[in-house]
Amino acid sequence: MKKIITGILIIYCFLVSCYKPYEANIDAEEKILVVDGMITNELASYRIRLSYAMSFYSEPGFVPVTSASVYVTDDLDNTYQFKLSTDRSYKSDSLKFTGIPGRTYTLYIETPDGFCYMSDPQRLCPEYQLDTIYSITDYQKTLSRFNKVYSTIRGANLVLNINSDSDTLPHFRFNSNFLRLYNYINSRGRVDYMLYCWSTDNTVLDINLTHNEYSNDFFSVNQHAVYFVDDKINIYLTEYELDTLPPYNLFIPGKSELHPIAHRILFLDQYSLNNETFLYYKRMDDLLSSEGKLFDPIAVQLRGNIHCTSNSGEKVFGFFEASSVSRTAYKIGFRAFNDQFAVTKVPYILPDEPNGCWKDIVPPFWIK
Repeated sequence: MKKIITGILIIYCFLVSCYKPYEANIDAEEKILVVDGMITNELASYRIRLSYAMSFYSEPGFVPVTSASVYVTDDLDNTYQFKLSTDRSYKSDSLKFTGIPGRTYTLYIETPDGFCYMSDPQRLCPEYQLDTIYSITDYQKTLSRFNKVYSTIRGANLVLNINSDSDTLPHFRFNSNFLRLYNYINSRGRVDYMLYCWSTDNTVLDINLTHNEYSNDFFSVNQHAVYFVDDKINIYLTEYELDTLPPYNLFIPGKSELHPIAHRILFLDQYSLNNETFLYYKRMDDLLSSEGKLFDPIAVQLRGNIHCTSNSGEKVFGFFEASSVSRTAYKIGFRAFNDQFAVTKVPYILPDEPNGCWKDIVPPFWIK
C-alpha cells in the first residue's frame, strides 16, 4: 500500500513540475467583415447587413459598414443595386428586383478600404405550399419560472405534410410565431376601456429543419412537427395601464395577471432551401444543440459562403441566402371532444410589435 501511495505522489509531483500556463495567441485587433443577407421570391425590399466583428478585448457592440458598394447579379447578367438605408443596412428596390425561383444569384461587396468580396452562387428553389397541418396529442417537459422545477404538461404537436407529384422536394426551414390574444376591461376613474391585447411566445429558439428521417420518399414530408401547444386556457399575461404622463393616451405594460385566452394564432414561415443553405443551417443546428458529449460536433468556426476576391487570406464571416418563402397563419382551437385541437387557416397579418394592446379598437389580426 505504501508503494502505491508513494508512486501516486511521485506522479503528482511530476505533473505539477511540468505545468506551463497556456497563453492564447489572439489577434485582438483583427478586423473581420460579417455579412448577413437573404433574398426570397417575395415582392419586398431585401436587406444585406454588413458589420465588423468586434476585437477580442472590446465591449460588445455593433460596428456597421457604411459607404460600401453592394449589389447582386443573376445568371442572366442582370445587376441589382443595394443602397444604404436609415437603419444602416443595405436594401434593394422592391420595384426593380424580385427573386425568381430557378434563377441563381451572387452577392458582391466592395468595402470602403478597397477589399472586394463575393458569395458562392445561390440557386433560388421553387416555393412549395404545405398540404395539411393538424395536431397530434403529446406531452412536453417544461421548467417552471416560479420554482424552477420541471413538470410534464399535456398538449399537442402541430405537424404538417408536404407532397410533390412532379419534382423532388428540397429541404425546408420553418420559423414560427405563436400569438395569444386576450381582452379585458380597464377602468380609469369613471371611464371603462376595452383593451384588445396580444402576447407572442418567443421561447422556441431551435432551428427547425426537415431531415431525411421525416420523409417516406423523395416526394413528401410527413408529420413534421413545427410547434407544441399546451392545454392551458388561463395563463398569466401582461396587463396594460394608461401612461401617467401627457398626453395620457398611451398604454404601458404593467404587472402580469391571470387571463383567459380568447384565441391563439400560429404564424408559419416555410423556406425552401438549396443544398448549400441546408448544410449551413444543419451545421449551425448541430453546434447549438451540442451538449459536450463524446460524439458531439467540435465547436469550430461556422464556415459561410462569402470569400474575399482581392486577398485570399482576408477573413470574412457570414452567409448569403436565397430561399423561396411561403407564409401561412392558423387559428389553433382548444381541445375538443375528440381530443384534438382544431386547426383553421386565417389571413396572415402579423402585428408590428410582438406584444401590445389597442384601446376600444379591434386590431386587424384579431380573429373570431
